[in-house]
Formats: sequence, C-alpha cells, structure tokens
Amino acid sequence: MISTKNKTFHILNGDALLDNFPAELLTGEIIIARECLVDGPVNGETPEAFWETRAGFIQETYGEEKEVYFEEVVTEFEKIKAIPANSEVNFWFEDDLFCQANLWFCASLLLPVAHTLKSYIIKPPLIGQEPDWRGFGPMDRHALADAYLNKQELSLADLSLLANLWDAYKNDNREKFAELAMMKSENFRFLSQVIQAQLDRKAHRPEMVLKQIMQEKETTDFKTIFKEFGKREGIYGFGDWQVEKLLEKIQ
Repeated sequence: MISTKNKTFHILNGDALLDNFPAELLTGEIIIARECLVDGPVNGETPEAFWETRAGFIQETYGEEKEVYFEEVVTEFEKIKAIPANSEVNFWFEDDLFCQANLWFCASLLLPVAHTLKSYIIKPPLIGQEPDWRGFGPMDRHALADAYLNKQELSLADLSLLANLWDAYKNDNREKFAELAMMKSENFRFLSQVIQAQLDRKAHRPEMVLKQIMQEKETTDFKTIFKEFGKREGIYGFGDWQVEKLLEKIQ
C-alpha cells in the first residue's frame, strides 16, 4: 500500500533507470513502469482483461511467467492508480515511442485525480534542438539529478493529451492520432514525429530500415544492425528484443 503521508512520487520507465537513480538526493516514493506497451496487443475492455492480454503476450514472447508479470508489473501500475489527490508526480520518461507509449498509459491511470496533481516531466537534455535518443542511458546519478532540477511542469491539458494519446493508441485510431499530432505542447515538442513513427509501423517502416541496413552494411551481425538501427530510427526506442523480433519476421 502507498502511504498517504508520502505525497511525492517518481514514476520511472524501467529498472535500468533505477540503477543510477539519485535516491539519496531526491525524496519520494519510486514506482517502476515495467512494460513495453509499444510491443504486442493492448486490447481489453476491462483492466482485468487488459492485464490478461499483456501477461499472455509477455509470457509467449519473452518467456516471463504470468505470475511474475502480475507480481512485478501489475502491482507497480496499481500503485500509480492509488496515488492520492494533491500529490506531486514526477514522470521520468524519454521522448521515443517506447517510452511515450508507457507514459501515455501511466497518465491515463491518473486521470481521475489529474486536476489535483502537481505533475512534472523529467527528460534527458537535448542535443541542439533534437532529442538524444540514447535517453537516460549515458547519464550518471549526478546528471540525472541535474535533469530533475530542470524538470518541466505538466498542465492538466498536458495530462489530458497524454491520456487521449493512450486511448488513440489502444484503439489504433489513426484519425484521432492525426488530430492529436496537431496539438502543441512545449513539453512534448516531438509529439508529431513520434505519432508519425507509430503510424509508419503499418507501412513496415522499421522492417524496411532493417533491410536497408543489412543490404548497405552487407551483414547479418546483430550488434552491427542494432547499433545502426538505433542511429537511424532512435525515435522508436526499440530494445534488442524488439529488433530481434523484427529481424525474425524479415528473415
């Protein structure tokens, strides 16, 4: 159970970020979003049906037992749902599609109390005017602490936008996605590009880029392909498992 005395929460996208998280410098309860909602089905009319869909997919695709999914993944999202009104919520999420899909879902869970929250987004610094698609990966705890000091406040409109993005993503509503891509937010400056990347998956953009890489580099070496894909299509934020699956489809 979340203590209602602790009104500050840090929602981290994955355990990798936890390894370098400057917990000794920042107060508040840490919650881990342990999902890859960018991958696999996201259907389910009820929360229970949704969790069953995801647990089944994760077990079949990544070999993680359903029991582990419910113990280590669902419990963290339940903590987000239980965040009390008037709390401070810090979202530690990057700009790529992998992170954004998880962020959209997390924000949707908070919609009932969103109007009472003090919410912030913490992101890696830009390279010039563009995101560093490596995200938090290269940052040590001091750099993460600096990122926290530069956090950006999210408005209720921002949180509503994120929840609407989850709804469009979950229902594969391309028209709604196109509408939302037109919305402007200083906190999500690359939103239209991220949405386009998602829409382009229907046209097999990631697979086509992987084919190009293999042809141009004349290689089937996974490390080489994965590194180059990250350079060209870092906007997807795919990990090695997602790229491996795409390569299996191609081959």
